[in-house]
Parts: sequence; C-alpha cells; structure tokens
Amino acid sequence: MSAGGIDYGELMQMALRGVMQSALEIAMNEGLPGNHHYYITFKTEHPGVEVATHLKAQYADEMTVVMQHQFEGLTVDKDGFAITLRFNRKPERLIIPFDAVTAFVDPAVNFALHFQPHGDEEDGESMPQPEGALAPPAAERDGQTAGEDGDAPAEKGTVVSLDAFRNKK
Repeated sequence: MSAGGIDYGELMQMALRGVMQSALEIAMNEGLPGNHHYYITFKTEHPGVEVATHLKAQYADEMTVVMQHQFEGLTVDKDGFAITLRFNRKPERLIIPFDAVTAFVDPAVNFALHFQPHGDEEDGESMPQPEGALAPPAAERDGQTAGEDGDAPAEKGTVVSLDAFRNKK
C-alpha cells in the first residue's frame, strides 16, 4: 500500500499481468490457437532474467521475443515463464519474470498491454497502459525483434490513449 492509501496503479498492474500469465498458460496447455502469436518485450538486466550472454550483449537493455510457430518447453508459474526459442536456428532457453516484462502484444487480435517494470516507477506511479489498438513493442519499432526465425514483423498500429474516450468536464 502506498503512503496515501490504496495503490490502485499497482493493483491494476498486478491484474493485467494476470491476463498475460493466463494467456501464456493457455499457450502452455493448449498451444496457440488460430493465428494468435505473442510479442513479449522485457528488460534484459532485470533481476531474475536469464538469457544467453551473447543475446544479452546484443540486447543490452530490452529485448522482444516472438512466440509463434517454433517455441518449446514453455512453463509458466506465478512469478514468470521459461521458454526455448530459436535464434539463428540455435535453441536458447530464456527465463523471464513477469516483473521484467514491459509489453505483451497479440497482433492477431489487435491486443497490447504495456507495463512499467517494478523498480522503475516514475514519481511513484506504476499505472500500466492497456491499449485497445496494437502498439508494437519498442524493439520491434527499432527493427530489433528477436525470436522465431523467418517471422514477418507484426502489423503496425496506432497507440490510442484511454484519455481520448473520457468525458471532459
């Protein structure tokens, strides 16, 4: 709880991370249905992240991985997930705590969640930014998407602020 009472931003962030966790659990138990695929952006230096040294050197701050056709060994628990993806046709095991994730996108249904990693709160705010329209993760916008070999980049979209739909009095 924050000094001023209930930290609704943190409560909302936890709930939205639960949405991501549930989506990953579906993929773990049933595979990805239809055209669903995930772009997951995370902080590579966040505590608990385990990534091969050469990948961390290439993506020193942030990395976006793609879960689509060629992933193996997906496991999900209450703290995060582990997955084996191919980079230049070589399998690499990644361990990613949910707190390290900054974006979770499913372009198949135009769904995106954006998070501020724990410990990076600005001015005490930790409000996540759920987006109704697709917003490609930062690494993808910079042409640094990693993961599935040969995947086409996600379709570009527009970020829509929720403030645009609020009544102004």
